[in-house]
Amino acid sequence: MTNKPARRAEPINKHTAKNGKVTYWFQADVGTKPDGSRDRQRFTYDTQTQARREYRRITTEVAAGTYARLLDITVDEACDQWLDSRRGIRRITLQGYRNDLKAVRRHMGGKKLRQLTKADGDALVEWMLTKGRVGPRHYRPDSLMSQVAELIGQHPEGITAARIKAAFPDKDIHTCLSGLIRVGRITRPRRAVYIPADTTQTEKAPSGVKPVTVRATLTAFGMVVQSYVDQGALPRNVIALVERPKDDFSEDDDEQSKSWTVAEVETFRESVRGERLYACWLLSCYGARRSEVLGMRWTRFDESALRVRRGRVAIGKETEENLPKSRRSRRDLPPPPDLAEALNRLKMLQKAECSALGIEWSDDQLIAVDEAGEPIRPEYYSDTFHRLRERAGLRRIPLKGLRNTSVSLMLALGIPVHIVAAWHGHDPAVSLGIYSDAQPEDLRAAGAALFG
Repeated sequence: MTNKPARRAEPINKHTAKNGKVTYWFQADVGTKPDGSRDRQRFTYDTQTQARREYRRITTEVAAGTYARLLDITVDEACDQWLDSRRGIRRITLQGYRNDLKAVRRHMGGKKLRQLTKADGDALVEWMLTKGRVGPRHYRPDSLMSQVAELIGQHPEGITAARIKAAFPDKDIHTCLSGLIRVGRITRPRRAVYIPADTTQTEKAPSGVKPVTVRATLTAFGMVVQSYVDQGALPRNVIALVERPKDDFSEDDDEQSKSWTVAEVETFRESVRGERLYACWLLSCYGARRSEVLGMRWTRFDESALRVRRGRVAIGKETEENLPKSRRSRRDLPPPPDLAEALNRLKMLQKAECSALGIEWSDDQLIAVDEAGEPIRPEYYSDTFHRLRERAGLRRIPLKGLRNTSVSLMLALGIPVHIVAAWHGHDPAVSLGIYSDAQPEDLRAAGAALFG
């Protein structure tokens, strides 16, 4: 009988600390350093079984050339490096990534990236759903929003936007006013006049964010971690293993529609017919993006075509005019008669306003401007939409819901999907999968047509 060769002992060492804690460690060569010398690292584990398992895994991966050197950077540093490496994307997209990663930085920014586990991702989700909503900045006494609210509080009879602007020169007070109205600290009894709200200000207890916000954060953070996995700096993407929270629905909840019916959109069109920017609201009803409405210039409009070439978006406190969202967004649309007529009327009105103010008229100016010729802020445009919607007694949908409505109604009319997509400047699959919304009358017609 041949004796089997003795198995080589694994170099696992035992260490007992002064406090009695026992750990197991080993050293292994994991490659070479930039100067050509060997890279020998020390690994420590709580149990001997774990140390043996990891020793076998590490030495096997080193021999196969697949070993990933452990990083010594924090989650915060990893996010910074990933954001700095993002090139060729729009500024608003980059700003979206920054916003999505804020919760990650607050909750685990100081943690080592190589120490991340699935449990850390699950804890992040739980924290965001229960305590992730940060206290509003308008409660901080040193913030611009608090200062504006304090000034309005000194004038219970009302104060005009012009006087507020004069008190805070070179500040974006319009965004502040929109935010204060949204949170209920001030109200607007009439155009460009603001008064303090009747309700008293109270501190809100910590609350959670919506599941859709958590999903966006996990998506962005997962991209950060995956980039280091692709570089061979991490063995796996543990954030990809975290279960995404779903929206809360009960059997008694009615799913919120993302678009209006034909009757509702007609009601809105009639209710805004007397508005100064009626042409802009028509553009939105015909499916134009907010950025496209606010970035349209008179040089790109005539009776034969409305040429979509630029867009204006809000990036923090700034507003940027840039190329459209995608290549498909660049398109020439023949304006319907009612839209062409409304645009011509607005052009004549703006020429008269410039003449009255002594301002030289230029065809290169934006279509969406106020009476003084100042561009309309994206937030103000959205807030005005909801004010007009409430005045008309219509159910709540986001401003983007007008674009959903346009897509859904065109598809319901039997217009081919590729034409609907070309009109709205996106892929046909997007028209069907994202923007289309079946209305009750569509479902009734489908059911009635099934068996003739």
